[in-house]
Order: sequence, then C-alpha cells, then structure tokens
Amino acid sequence: MKNQWRVIVGLLLVLVIVVFAVLNSQNVPVNFGFAKISGPLILIILGSAIIGALVGVITSVTTILDQKKRIKDLIKDKDMYKEETDRLVQEAVERTQRSNENQLAELQQKYDHLLESNTGIPLEKQDELIK
Repeated sequence: MKNQWRVIVGLLLVLVIVVFAVLNSQNVPVNFGFAKISGPLILIILGSAIIGALVGVITSVTTILDQKKRIKDLIKDKDMYKEETDRLVQEAVERTQRSNENQLAELQQKYDHLLESNTGIPLEKQDELIK
C-alpha cells in the first residue's frame, strides 16, 4: 500500500510538470555569467528540475552512507561493551564463588573443631564410629 501511494504521487507530479511544460513552450535566454544560451522554457525547467533532483539524491546518499557508517561503529562499540560486561560479570561470579567456597571451608573447619572439642573424640574416630 505504501508503494502504491508513492507511484500515485509520482505520477501526479509528472502530470503537473508536463502540463506546466506545455503551457511554457516559448524560447527564453539563460545567462550563466560566462555564457548565454537560448532554449525552450520547458527544457530549462526540466533541466533545472533534474539538476535539483541530482543535488538532492547526492545529498541524501552521502547522509545515508554517513549514517550507515555511524550505525556500524555503534554496533561495533555495543558488541565491545557487551563482551566487556560479560567478562566483568564472569569475573564477579567467579570471585563470589571463590568467596563462598572459602566461607564454606572456614565454617566446616569451625564446625569440625567445635564437634571435636564438644565430644572429645577426634574427627577421624567419629567417622569410623558412624560407619
């Protein structure tokens, strides 16, 4: 549907230009400063329209290319930041796991020491008694 409207608007613009050209078919002089030419007004109008369209296209293309380059750079930066974040998260997880394992080992030692001091039986002998 979107493209159909573009075609319709394009055809209407072409129709307006054709009607305008037919109404303005007399010869007119054009002075470029260094040269002077004379030609049908329609050719002057169409030439000016084509030159204007080319300037617009060139401007649009350069803007689009700059935007694509910027998008590519931003995607590259995003990927770099994501990798860095993933690395930092992994380091934090590993650090937390090591800390938890150390705390668990300390608590196990304290538990074993308290168990041994309360019962008066060495821990190795307690294990043999349980079996």
